[in-house]
Amino acid sequence: MASSASEYTIGGVKILFPYKAYPSQLAMMNSIVRGLNCQKHCLLESPTGSGKSLALLCSTLAWQQSQYGKVGNESYPNEKKQEKVQVCNCACHTARMPSTPTAATCQTSSAVAENGKCSPSLNQDAACRPRNSLASKLHAMMKSPLSQGDDDFQTERKRIRMPLNDPQARKRRCVEKGVCYIDDKTILDEDNDGSWKMNLKSEPQHVPEVLVSSPCTLCTCMNSKKSEKGEDGAKGKNNGKTQVPKIFFGTRTHKQITQITHELRRTNYSYVRMTILSSRDHTCVHPEVSNSYNRNEKCKELLEGKDGRSCRFYQGVHRMNEQNTLQWIHGMHLAWDIEELVSLGKKLRSCAYFVARELMQEADIIFCPYNYLMDPQIRESMKINLKDQIVIFDEAHNIEDCARESSSFSVTENQLLFAREELDSMVNQNIRKSNHEALRTVCYSFNNWLKESSGNLVEKEYETSCRVWNGKEMLNVFHNWGLTSATFSILQKHLDAVLEKEEKVLVLNGQQESVTVPTVSASTQIVLKGLFMVLDFLFRDNSRFADDYRIAVQQTYTWTNQPDIPDENGFFARPRNRRGSRKKAAVLTLNFWCLNPAVAFSDLNCVRTIVLTSGTLSPMDSFSSELGGKFIIQL
Repeated sequence: MASSASEYTIGGVKILFPYKAYPSQLAMMNSIVRGLNCQKHCLLESPTGSGKSLALLCSTLAWQQSQYGKVGNESYPNEKKQEKVQVCNCACHTARMPSTPTAATCQTSSAVAENGKCSPSLNQDAACRPRNSLASKLHAMMKSPLSQGDDDFQTERKRIRMPLNDPQARKRRCVEKGVCYIDDKTILDEDNDGSWKMNLKSEPQHVPEVLVSSPCTLCTCMNSKKSEKGEDGAKGKNNGKTQVPKIFFGTRTHKQITQITHELRRTNYSYVRMTILSSRDHTCVHPEVSNSYNRNEKCKELLEGKDGRSCRFYQGVHRMNEQNTLQWIHGMHLAWDIEELVSLGKKLRSCAYFVARELMQEADIIFCPYNYLMDPQIRESMKINLKDQIVIFDEAHNIEDCARESSSFSVTENQLLFAREELDSMVNQNIRKSNHEALRTVCYSFNNWLKESSGNLVEKEYETSCRVWNGKEMLNVFHNWGLTSATFSILQKHLDAVLEKEEKVLVLNGQQESVTVPTVSASTQIVLKGLFMVLDFLFRDNSRFADDYRIAVQQTYTWTNQPDIPDENGFFARPRNRRGSRKKAAVLTLNFWCLNPAVAFSDLNCVRTIVLTSGTLSPMDSFSSELGGKFIIQL
């Protein structure tokens, strides 16, 4: 953290900068604050080495803190409105005296006195007596003489005598509502023989019974209570406060995230609640999973508990999945990088991958690579919701390529065959039969069309042949299958049902046991989600993105080594001709290529503000048009 920070006020936001800012940094912070206040997208170009990242961090975090300050002041206007509410003389108000003197209560007391029910001086003293707190109320009740109390003119209340020196009694006085504790010194007289007697000198009068649990519905108090309940319910949905936008900070690589976090440590905002989203390749601490070839599938197998095994590190996520615990108990109160989180996870035997995801709920700023924000499948798997949030892309000159890759998908013939066979087994075992049958039909259609198209390929390079269709031609093919925008929405519901985890209670040997309904494997889920992602873009908004896609079928050849076969004695003999053991196999691949980055950016229309910064963004007009967004603020 900087020892001597410079303070700047830009757009009503106080920004603390670690040193005297350069003019380019001031201009950039001014544009960012304007974009955040007006909810506009920003396209900012600044040379490399001019301090773009530092200006981004300080301006956005300062604006976010100012929003938290505004949320904290929202309670004051409500309190002033409640003081102006006039109070009637209903049972619920006579049961509990008002805490502040009002003209309404004094007029009510005089009106009651004219009817002969009580004296004016008595009710005026009771209604207009200043009582600022619970302690002052109890003190006034204890010190008031018996002649002024006239207990007969008070509404009927439940009387419970508790000793004054009993701490539990004092606690009950403060907690219990609807019960009035009357001290022995004010109401009761003590005889010389030690017996207690009630003082009943005044004449009894008829007082209506008060039911505190059911207040009247004809006065303003009931309306205020309803409004308070409505406000409490609204606050409960937003965790008691208005939602302040989160900041999603995207970079190209994980190495750049480390550099950004080191820059954050230099600022006065290094204590901010943060997290870093990354893949299992960088955060997995399980020794068996981290050494495996496919960490994602191995991790999912352990989480599903196959073969009776589970991940012991996942069970320890609760040790460090809260921001306060991470900052003040484990000592990570300043900005940290992913290596520090992984080392702490190994020390506490906690999974750093899932800890980072859990920390996102309370984090104010989330660091992640580009594709975590652009790819729909990654956003869904990481549970990233960008609605009304702030998205920053640093070094965004490569954002177009990332957007095109996020909207593209490739699948091989073997992957389609494996998915089809797995769906066949689900149907044969009668597991969600209707849902799996619909998805199996889609896989059969793609497999059959891929085989038919393989005979019409044109050779392009050595051992490489392909054929390309545009999006409109492919929509005609889908229409011949019966796959349209109407039927696709039905297929999406089938896919959601298939991927949903469900448990059924079965009776085995007279005992009820919960059994998890089997689901398709991770590889099949990837194939289905990828195909449905591309189909969603093709059918979206009356197929307006169809011309932005090219569908290509490619055939290439790969060489594979034949497995060694032992002889009759069980020995593996090394073949004399190693080349003779190699086998040539053809590989068919179905590619969906997206040519327009605006396709992926169409999912970011719900974002509050997008900030793109780089050293080379010119020409900005063509750059913004390719992304399909309106970047009003440009620098």
